[in-house]
Amino acid sequence: MKRPIWILILAATLGVFLASLASAQDVSAETRMLRLRDGTFQWGAIAAHDPEGLVFVRLDTGGRARLAWSFLHPEEELELKTRFGYIDLTGDEILVEAERIVTTDGLELVGRIVDRTPDSIVVKTNTGTIPVPKNRISAAPTLVRVNALDVWTRSELYAQQQATADLTTAAGNYELARFCERILDFARAAEHYKKTAELDPKFQKDDVAAGLARATEKAARQDQIDWLADVDDLVGRKKFDEALARAEAFAAKFPDSPLIPDAKKKKDRATKARERFLAERVMQLWFQKSANIARNKSSEPSFEATLAYLDGQMQKDVLDAVTKAAQAITKDANNDVVRRLWNGRRKERWQRSSYGLGTWLLGKDAALKGEQKEEAKPPATAADKERADLEKKLQRFLQNQEMARKSKSSADQKDEREVAWKELPGVARAGWILSYYAENSGDFEVMSKPLFGACRECGGTGTRLLSIAGANVARSEIGKASNEQVIECPTCHGLGVVRRISYR
Repeated sequence: MKRPIWILILAATLGVFLASLASAQDVSAETRMLRLRDGTFQWGAIAAHDPEGLVFVRLDTGGRARLAWSFLHPEEELELKTRFGYIDLTGDEILVEAERIVTTDGLELVGRIVDRTPDSIVVKTNTGTIPVPKNRISAAPTLVRVNALDVWTRSELYAQQQATADLTTAAGNYELARFCERILDFARAAEHYKKTAELDPKFQKDDVAAGLARATEKAARQDQIDWLADVDDLVGRKKFDEALARAEAFAAKFPDSPLIPDAKKKKDRATKARERFLAERVMQLWFQKSANIARNKSSEPSFEATLAYLDGQMQKDVLDAVTKAAQAITKDANNDVVRRLWNGRRKERWQRSSYGLGTWLLGKDAALKGEQKEEAKPPATAADKERADLEKKLQRFLQNQEMARKSKSSADQKDEREVAWKELPGVARAGWILSYYAENSGDFEVMSKPLFGACRECGGTGTRLLSIAGANVARSEIGKASNEQVIECPTCHGLGVVRRISYR
């Protein structure tokens, strides 16, 4: 009697299935469908797994294949890594709001302000409460989000979470266990995973089992995990050299630890964080130290000595000052490192500086360099013609003054500048020094088109008209020697402008 074809097919399939079960009898995991990254899938069982991948036994052939995690579909990879404990919950930080306080000497403190006194504020950090004198705070505290462990201890965070958790249920213990993992408290995490299984053996069975195994294993290495957590804490507090030293010492301290690769990764991250922070700080310091040195040098009464100082020495002093400040961040900072970071800076915001009332001390050519002259328009009315004639007269006067100035001896010109420099206010001298350094040192990128403002004394004409006969002189009489006298503007010395530069 012939059997139907479907019975034969079913028998063959069943035979293959039984054979595959026999060949994979060492596989303890359940049969499942495994999705691969290329969109295909395979039926079988996971025989073994480790941080690099898994061993998969196919259901149809019994063949064993070693697969890297990257071969799996991303969702499948995430699910299995989480289940087997290869997704580190400790990387999921708990963030809280805190205040960042910067002191007058550049130190940064992050924590919660818990009290205020007439003379200080009290800041809570994970190391305790710290009183900060108000006269040492450089600016108002700013609100930031930081890792909760920067503000609270593990015990404090655990007590806060425990107070809100329903520990009579499996779900409450499970969530508290996961919270404990996130704050690196693995002993308590294991305790609550056990409690979860006791209250309800069926609740998230696989996840609870994986979490318990993971927490138990990490609790046995709590000292190693704390060591590496300290590296992150030191990086967060900008103590990069200490963080790197701690990361480097891990292998010697725990030579048999499976976390040695993690220590190397933390060292790399600390190195990159130090580089990023130092680059940002060097950019800030360069502008800050330039302005400070210009302000300090503004007390120099000699214009000639100031010019000599600006001829290279200020550039060196700024670099040395920035390097000295950068060495408070890392001992590896030196002039070459600082110069490299400065040259590679992000050039974003333009800074502005002005030569102010001392613009004329540059000399006419340097003071007017980059000025865009407007094309003269032919006079359209009688008033325009009168105005144009007056401007020509003023220009001839200024040219005569310039010739007279050039005919002066170098000693007379030097004395004139020295007197003018001494008469400039200290703020004006500081602005002049900073402008000259920024424009001529080569340390900055300078905008090609400077900004010119009209002299506030002469309105941009470069001259002043002095009335001799009095104020009630007809406008038609302007320029006549009997009524008015043209003189060079004593403020801008005939330039008519104030030079401003933009640099970054």
